[in-house]
Amino acid sequence: MILYEAIKYKYPDADPQKDFELRNDGDGSYINEWHLDVKKPTTEELKKWWEESQTNPRYQPPLPLDYLAQEVAKEKLVRKQLEHQCDLLTNELKALKNEILLIKGGSET
Repeated sequence: MILYEAIKYKYPDADPQKDFELRNDGDGSYINEWHLDVKKPTTEELKKWWEESQTNPRYQPPLPLDYLAQEVAKEKLVRKQLEHQCDLLTNELKALKNEILLIKGGSET
C-alpha cells in the first residue's frame, strides 16, 4: 500500500506540504502529522482507500500521443494570436510613420 496515493484518493485537494506528513523510519510508512479538519484515518481506512484507488482510479493520464496533440493545438493557437498582434502592431507603426511624414511635409515612399 502506498499511503500517499491512498490519502490523495480520498482527499484529492490535500496538500502534503501542509495538510499531512508521511514518514518511514525503516519499519514502513506512517502518518507522522495530520492537519486536515477530519479525523486521522486508521490503517483499515487507508487500506480500503488504497484498494479503491487501484480499482477506481480518479485520474488517468492521457496517452502520450493525445497529450502531444493537445500541446500542438495550444501552440498553434498561441502562434495565431501572436501573428494577429504582430499584424496589428505593424499597421499601427505604418499609421504612425504616415503621420510623422505628413507632419514633416514629406510623403511615404
